[in-house]
Amino acid sequence: MVLLNTALKFQLRMQILSLGGHLAVTVTALADPAPLFCDWAPEWTDLALLPALRLGPPPCSPDTKHLIDSVTDCPFESLRLMKFANVKSLARSTAAVRALVRFKLSSEEMRELIARARSGGDPDAIAMEFLNAHPKKERRGEVRVVVMVPSVTAREAYQAPQLAAAAELVEADLEAAGVPRTARLKVELFDDKCDVRQAYKYMLNALGTGEYGALSAVAGPACGGAFAAVARQSPAQLLPVLAYSAQAPAPGDAPAAALLAAGDARDAAAALDALARRLAWRRAAALSEPAARAALDPSRLHLALEVHLDLPDPLPDDDGQIFIEWARRVAAAGLRVVVVSAEDARVVRAALCAGRGAGLLPGAGAAWLLPAALPPAWLAPAPADRPACTLAQLRQVAQGHLSFAPYWLAAWRNETDRSSNPLPAPHEIAQRQSWEARWHPRCSAWARRGGGAAGGAADCARAGPLPALLYDTLRLWAGALDRVLSARPALLADLHDPDIVRSLVDNATQSNFSGLTGEFSWAREGAGAWRVSPLVLLQWEDGARREVARWRRGAPLRLAAPRWHTPDGAPPSDGGDERCALRPLAELLRADCRAAAVALAALLLVLAMAVLAAAALHCKRRAERDYMARLAALSLRSLPAKADGLDRWEVPRERVVINRKLGMGAFGTVYGGHALLAEDRGWTAVAVKTLKAGATTEEKLDFLSEAEAMKRFDHKNIVRLLGVVTKTEPVCTVMEFMLYGDLKNYLLARRHLAGGALVDAEPDEGADEVSPRRLTAMALDAARALAYLAQLRYVHRDVAARNCLVSARRVLKLADFGMTRLVFENDYYRFSRKGMLPVRWMAPESLTLGVFSPASDVWSFGVLLYEIVTFGSLPFQGLSNSEVLTRVKGGHTLELPPGLKPQLEDLIKSCWQQEHRARPSAAQLAACLSESPRLLAPCLDVPLDALPLDAEPPWRAPPERAQARWLSWAAPAPAPAPAPASAPASAHTDTTYLSSEPRDTDRFLS
Repeated sequence: MVLLNTALKFQLRMQILSLGGHLAVTVTALADPAPLFCDWAPEWTDLALLPALRLGPPPCSPDTKHLIDSVTDCPFESLRLMKFANVKSLARSTAAVRALVRFKLSSEEMRELIARARSGGDPDAIAMEFLNAHPKKERRGEVRVVVMVPSVTAREAYQAPQLAAAAELVEADLEAAGVPRTARLKVELFDDKCDVRQAYKYMLNALGTGEYGALSAVAGPACGGAFAAVARQSPAQLLPVLAYSAQAPAPGDAPAAALLAAGDARDAAAALDALARRLAWRRAAALSEPAARAALDPSRLHLALEVHLDLPDPLPDDDGQIFIEWARRVAAAGLRVVVVSAEDARVVRAALCAGRGAGLLPGAGAAWLLPAALPPAWLAPAPADRPACTLAQLRQVAQGHLSFAPYWLAAWRNETDRSSNPLPAPHEIAQRQSWEARWHPRCSAWARRGGGAAGGAADCARAGPLPALLYDTLRLWAGALDRVLSARPALLADLHDPDIVRSLVDNATQSNFSGLTGEFSWAREGAGAWRVSPLVLLQWEDGARREVARWRRGAPLRLAAPRWHTPDGAPPSDGGDERCALRPLAELLRADCRAAAVALAALLLVLAMAVLAAAALHCKRRAERDYMARLAALSLRSLPAKADGLDRWEVPRERVVINRKLGMGAFGTVYGGHALLAEDRGWTAVAVKTLKAGATTEEKLDFLSEAEAMKRFDHKNIVRLLGVVTKTEPVCTVMEFMLYGDLKNYLLARRHLAGGALVDAEPDEGADEVSPRRLTAMALDAARALAYLAQLRYVHRDVAARNCLVSARRVLKLADFGMTRLVFENDYYRFSRKGMLPVRWMAPESLTLGVFSPASDVWSFGVLLYEIVTFGSLPFQGLSNSEVLTRVKGGHTLELPPGLKPQLEDLIKSCWQQEHRARPSAAQLAACLSESPRLLAPCLDVPLDALPLDAEPPWRAPPERAQARWLSWAAPAPAPAPAPASAPASAHTDTTYLSSEPRDTDRFLS
């Protein structure tokens, strides 16, 4: 009509034909030239598929005053109906996409909508009135729950026909009740076979199916290992997990949205701990499956499991030998409390049979704790049982055993103490009977189809507690779906949204739900929750269980009067006192044998310490008497007390006795002797470093600056200053004595040990002196000393083997602080005056700019590592000091010997980085060496510096050559006179004057 009215209005010459279903044929026949289509939106209709030119209506701006009279200048535009949507909103909501696609208007609805639009008014109000007048007529959707049931499995854990029948029954009951109201609940059964791989595979495959969007939750699996695999996938797939058997929350960073309807399995560990404290049990034996390990959670069970067998999965085919060996170990350890935590009845029977063979019988004082949620025929032997026992033998071991069960489970099996619990109401009894009447035929049908272990219709004789709990759990979840989806029906399309999952879990746990297994109260932890229920301690006698105690979180265990089957009828002990040799002491102390053993050990320790102290005091006093007698024989007078007013480091000269010369240093002579540092400490072996007579003021300042620096040091790897003598000439310092002298001579003397050339020695004699562990420990000591100096903002400037001393315990200590300087805010010290410096150990910036810093000490430490692994070889062997100076300034370093460990080679090279900021700190070096205690190993494939036989010995060398030898004050060495300050470098020294010109003869002997 619109086209006809337009043709008449504009007096168009045209012929109007009604083609109907012949439009496509006509257009194909008129293909040349192509016909022209005029439509409101031809690109969105079937016309777009035809070979024709498409033309939309021309743009037009109608006069709104004519709309009320159905008269318009734009007949095409005014009659267009288009769907508008927010693209971003559609991307976030699939429900909005479905609503937009399904939105259609019939002819009558179109005319009504046009009439409403022409009546005037607010367009939004008109649209809302139209939608209210025509409510949505949408078919009922579907929401799914997968129930994982172990149907085909060799494990005797759960009765699959009973569980499958309960799942089918809940679907039928919910369909009859119309719950949920907005969707139909579909229960899907899946056989997980009690296999972790099957459950995990299902969770992965569920993402690729078109039914994943309607999947609201997974119920199960019943087996613990498979449940843990599903629960770990729950956070990633935003899929709640409903547990209808006792499980523990799955570990992981992202908590699973799990509803543990059977309770938290870790509560059994806490209840067992309360029972152990009540009966004074401190030790026990345990056998557990990985699936039931939560019942022995160590954070809640503080019982010492001295013999614990965690079974592998699957069980090994060893004819039960693993159980027999476990029982023998339990009996050998004298344990009497035996805990079995397992789901599989075969494991429980094997443990009981093996325990019987080892003598772990109730009549012999053994106490067994077994699982409570086992199948009804859990004690009936099977032909494949290994080890095998008869039913009578198994009943003999199981007689009187204890089990912890949730109250709802014990109440379902009528095992609770009715004297302390109200009887079920008549409507509760009727509800259970009605449910079992509807459940039984479904269970029998499943049993006939072989949906479970061999048992046939006998499996359905009586409904167990787990099928009833599964029924309650699914009803609880259906109620949560009904309440959430009724309030917001569009959420049906977004069941895996995090907020919706959280809303469903919150709604399920906050509802006052009461089912076949009683009322549900919940405790929350993270995204999940577990059912709160007291645990009932049951005792099994002659095939029946009875309640003997009850436990609840935060409350003590109320133990009634169990019937113990021990020989004396008393509660069984944990076996700790049976082999106790301290029973008389325990009876005297009125404690057990463990407390008596601890008391005896403490007493013996105190006595040993007293004896050692008395012996040490006796030896000290005898040594003092002998020493005083020797002084009297030498006609020496007794020493006066220290004068008041002296510096605390000042030691009277009368308290220092020297008896031998150790060597000659740059400042004077070094002696060995003894010093009386305190009246109550006796005489101490010391090294006395003296300042030569006639020393200049500058030498005195240098000598005292070394002593002043050492006063500030207190570290186990730095030689300690014990005192100073400055009031009288000659000035001297008193330091701790180092038995083995300097490290260089120590290594040179043991070089033959590193090469394995032990002539008359025992097979292992001296091996520890040159072992990698010993060498690495010495390097670690030096690194720690440098780290300590760097922490105090000191730079040593002369780190070398000759300045590292070895104590009697072979602890390496850094010495010779004559060149040590304090650094300030710039963390470096600039050397500005002429002097003698060890060029072979110095860093490039020190040689070039005279700058010293902790990083330059790290360079010297790398050279020290070279000295240690080569056992005292001279760095840059064969080069003169001037050649070394040129070489190091040119960016070259020492050539490392072959055979070094790659890690050690990298460590040394890192110390020799040209850029001082790139070198590691001393603390980092110490950390690296501590992590590799055998890093340094001898590398003797290098030439060793030596003196020719025709050369004069060092003790007869001229003064100008002796000056340059840099002897350590604590090591035996020659004692020549010092050379003038302007003496040139010697060919036999490892130091040179930076201010002197090198000579052509300045070279080292090979």
